[in-house]
Amino acid sequence: MMEYNTNYPRRNNKRNARYYYRNKRRRERRGNTRRRLVFGSIIFVIALIWVFALELTLSRKSSISQGADPQTNESNTPENTSTTMSETGTPETTTEETTTVQETTESVTVPSSEVQTTLPDTGNHLNGQYDFSKPVPASAEVDNSYFNDAVFIGDSRTDGLIINTGLSNTISYTYKGLMVDTVFTKPVINYNGAKVSVMDALKTTNFNKVYIMFGINETGWPYNDVFIEKYGKIIDTIKEINPGAIIYVQEILPVTNKVSSTHSYIKNEKINEYNRLLQEMANQKQVYYIDTGSAVAMGDGSLPEDAAIDGIHLNKAYCEKWLYYLKTHTVTQ
Repeated sequence: MMEYNTNYPRRNNKRNARYYYRNKRRRERRGNTRRRLVFGSIIFVIALIWVFALELTLSRKSSISQGADPQTNESNTPENTSTTMSETGTPETTTEETTTVQETTESVTVPSSEVQTTLPDTGNHLNGQYDFSKPVPASAEVDNSYFNDAVFIGDSRTDGLIINTGLSNTISYTYKGLMVDTVFTKPVINYNGAKVSVMDALKTTNFNKVYIMFGINETGWPYNDVFIEKYGKIIDTIKEINPGAIIYVQEILPVTNKVSSTHSYIKNEKINEYNRLLQEMANQKQVYYIDTGSAVAMGDGSLPEDAAIDGIHLNKAYCEKWLYYLKTHTVTQ
């Protein structure tokens, strides 16, 4: 009888098992490697996105710190923010006001007689007893001659004040869309046949008082500290030019509820936030803060609908209220 070797099938089974488990381990190693590569790639992509977002944020803040307008919205650029200045008056005088704004903001000339040589230092006002943390209190009304040695600095809203009240005895360095950064750089004032910036023009002007209002065009800025920093630079520069000048920081006037609820960036909440910071800055810089909004605002702090056709720039009647408030809120040396 023939005998069969029964060890062959057993050896074959063991060999097949070894092949199976060896291939299985190889497949598992390859699978683990692929998973690690995929996971690592995902982490790498996330890190790249995070780094890109961080660099973009830092670059935007850096550009704003250098005086760039942080908004890409065309309505927030210095040239276009106050295009509605022509609507500050009554419908009958709209065309005339538009023309006057252009003539006033682009053709202000510093008279040669006003070029200063030695600037007087009149010392501290009110013998240092004034509480700069509070707004200027009510005082006896002054007449227009009080503004003979004053300079008004601001955007189209301040320009409207000068035009609508006929305050021609004062110096007005204003321009539509002017902001706390462009006041140093934008050539809008005529001086000896050339255009210079507002702050450069101020260096050649005799004055004892300065009224400042900025902020409505800057409400679209994402960083409050940049606005306050550049506003403070204006204050410091004025003090360097004339250490004895009385400096009034005017509260940013509110807008109507309609504008506040529909405009892309001009909001009364933002205006109130800026005004709080301005009052703190005025206290730190020891300059006078005027809560000008009290002259024109309703009980809820907004501008009445009949105060401005566009809801932003005051008409003649409300500009006169504004001026009267300035006349009845003054300080003496």
